Amino acid sequence: MSKRNRMSSETKFRIKLSIFLVVTAAVLLTLVVYPIISSNPNPFEVTSPKGQVVLAENLNLMGVNYTDAVVMTSKNNLLVLKGNDVSDEPVKISVLTPGWCIDLWTWEGASKGWMMKYNCSREIELSTYAFRKSPAHEAKDVFYWYLDSGRAIIFHKNGPVENGELVNMTVSYGEYTGDAYFRVSTDS
Repeated sequence: MSKRNRMSSETKFRIKLSIFLVVTAAVLLTLVVYPIISSNPNPFEVTSPKGQVVLAENLNLMGVNYTDAVVMTSKNNLLVLKGNDVSDEPVKISVLTPGWCIDLWTWEGASKGWMMKYNCSREIELSTYAFRKSPAHEAKDVFYWYLDSGRAIIFHKNGPVENGELVNMTVSYGEYTGDAYFRVSTDS
């Protein structure tokens, strides 16, 4: 009769337990790590406006009169974006609410003053250089984008503006599009 090496039941249990733990650890690690690796950690998004009530203004800029208009500038930070800066694509702002349009004014220096680049457009384009970028956290790979000085984006309506009227818009950068909206207050 030949002698066979037989494993004890304790050794078999340890092997089965080790295999089970290795498989379980691999599954859990995959469930935790895969979403982090496969997703874009720095997506582009609109952080403002997201429903803020904005006071409408009456103003005159280089002979153009605006009544109940909403002005976005570097001073009021009504438009704030968040993301990384990896594309040479322009930033596109589109107004979706019927009757509303956008004017874009840029400061061309003391000799020329303010110049209108877009007149009552449904969509405008801005270079990424039109934004001042500030790191969103210590890693400095995600930035808040604030409209730089020398630009004024004016939302206005051809017709009367209702108090509390909702203005919807989208902001696109490369393949990303974010929704934005604000409510217009005509009461002072």
